Amino acid sequence: MTFLSYVSRRLFILSAYICLPLILVLIGVDVTLRYVFNAPLIWAQEASTMALFMAIILALPESWRRNVHIRADFLTAMMRPSVNTALARLVWLMLLVVSLLIAIQCWRDIDLMILFNERSTDLDLPLSWFRAALGAVASVCAALAAWKLFSSRPAENPMQGEAQ
Repeated sequence: MTFLSYVSRRLFILSAYICLPLILVLIGVDVTLRYVFNAPLIWAQEASTMALFMAIILALPESWRRNVHIRADFLTAMMRPSVNTALARLVWLMLLVVSLLIAIQCWRDIDLMILFNERSTDLDLPLSWFRAALGAVASVCAALAAWKLFSSRPAENPMQGEAQ
């Protein structure tokens, strides 16, 4: 699990320390140029949207690893430990299936995206790289879900994430 933890943390660091500040700078510069100099950046909206997409997908594995995603804790607190364990395993199974489906579809789409030369509107960036990033992150999520699904978890607290 340490390799997955390492990869997950590095993806989160990219999200938190590269993508989010980039969004802040892009929007700040665009707003300043728009309202002070009446000269907005045409591509700033698209660039910040792509950076937001990358920030979200890069942070996904770490949020699943630490269990800081949105949950219904008020329900799990009232359940028996055996039901909690079964529910935790069901969640990891669903994450595994969905992540595998996303990863498979992403890797299949890349060839077509390159063939049709799909590019972003304003920046003219090849979109296949973003699809590859989504596929890679989905693969990490699938590996993480498989590890969590098949590892033994303490019955008294199955919904806890890993320590940092």
